[in-house]
Amino acid sequence: MQVREARTEDIAGIQDVAEKSLTASYSHFLDDEVIEHAIEEWYDEENLEGEFQSRGTLYLVALDGGDVVGFTQSEVLPDSPEGNILWLHVDPDRRGEGVGTKLLGQTKEKLEDKGVENLSGLVLEDNEDGNEFYREHDFTKVGERTAEIGEATYTENVYAESDEPILEAREFDGETRYINHSESSRGSKAPFFAVFNDEDCEERYGYYCSNCETLDNAMDSMERIECNECGNKRKAARWDAAYL
Repeated sequence: MQVREARTEDIAGIQDVAEKSLTASYSHFLDDEVIEHAIEEWYDEENLEGEFQSRGTLYLVALDGGDVVGFTQSEVLPDSPEGNILWLHVDPDRRGEGVGTKLLGQTKEKLEDKGVENLSGLVLEDNEDGNEFYREHDFTKVGERTAEIGEATYTENVYAESDEPILEAREFDGETRYINHSESSRGSKAPFFAVFNDEDCEERYGYYCSNCETLDNAMDSMERIECNECGNKRKAARWDAAYL
């Protein structure tokens, strides 16, 4: 499965997935006419092409065999480190296969590249599966807002990533280390995660390479990290022309 930014040739697939997803998840409280209106208003070809070119929006599609099986629609708030995942749709026939999880992970990385530091996910209150999805991925409900669909107004729950560290205790050479999955750095092959000697995350040990599952990593004075086992690398933290 491939995840990439949406293109014009993906529009028909996006429209199809949106229609199927909205019908499967929302038909118990949204009329067919409302869903049809939403598709026409949000996902018509002209509107999508404009949003694909906008710096303030991000569409990612999940493709399998060239077919769109899911997508995310996100926004980056101007002059702010805030970003919102407005919609995450997966073809109902492909749910339970990890499509949504992969889309969420890739969306988070892309939004971080755009300067987003505080990410929220939005989902209508009556979408039980959608709310559960965010809770299962360590998001916490932090508020509510209203969303207008057609001529009606609905309550939309706002989820933010949990402030609590997600720790994994593992044994390395007979010693227990704590991998903090909430503190990650992008690597060339897979993320690096901070590792601590204690559950309170006060005594840092080093970094864990999730590509080959080792702690054998080195950091230089520019805070670049390189895995000594697989060559996974993190770029320098302080940018200089010599390190680009």
